[in-house]
Amino acid sequence: MKREDLKKLELSDEAIDKIMAMHGADVEKFKTSVDTSKQETDGLKAQLLEANKQIEGFKGLDIEGVKKSADEWKTKAEQAQAESASAIMKVKQEHALERELKETFKVADFVAVKAHLKSDGIKYNEKDDTFVGLKEQIEPLKESHGAYFADFTPPPQFTAGANNKSILGDPQLNAMRKAAGLPDK
Repeated sequence: MKREDLKKLELSDEAIDKIMAMHGADVEKFKTSVDTSKQETDGLKAQLLEANKQIEGFKGLDIEGVKKSADEWKTKAEQAQAESASAIMKVKQEHALERELKETFKVADFVAVKAHLKSDGIKYNEKDDTFVGLKEQIEPLKESHGAYFADFTPPPQFTAGANNKSILGDPQLNAMRKAAGLPDK
């Protein structure tokens, strides 16, 4: 969905903004779901490959060796499952952090803001999809690095023009002084 398609339908800019925000939220949910599913699939593929290797190895083993290998495999499977769950949680947390920064704090440069965050000072609450300690780190960052945020307004730039003659000098007078070999004022 593109903004131009909605403008062709003669919708107001406010309505278009609301539609795009809702669409963006749906896209983010889908991205999170796809990334989570991919992470789960990759974990399951790795477990299946390891299980097949173990099965091939069991063919030549004695009963006691099989029991020992089965116990080892059980431990490895539990470890792989824990690692997979950790990776899934990391993906969910990353998407939730990006969404929170963009929607709540109007971050324009996610990578730059994330580089300034101290991860040990932020706790993710999976139940309500919120972060504790994030606001405390963002507020000082807004003051020191305002350009990272979408609602940032840069300080005014003074340029030569009719309203700035008293600050920068008269360009015509400077041109005449230069032609006469005199320094600019």
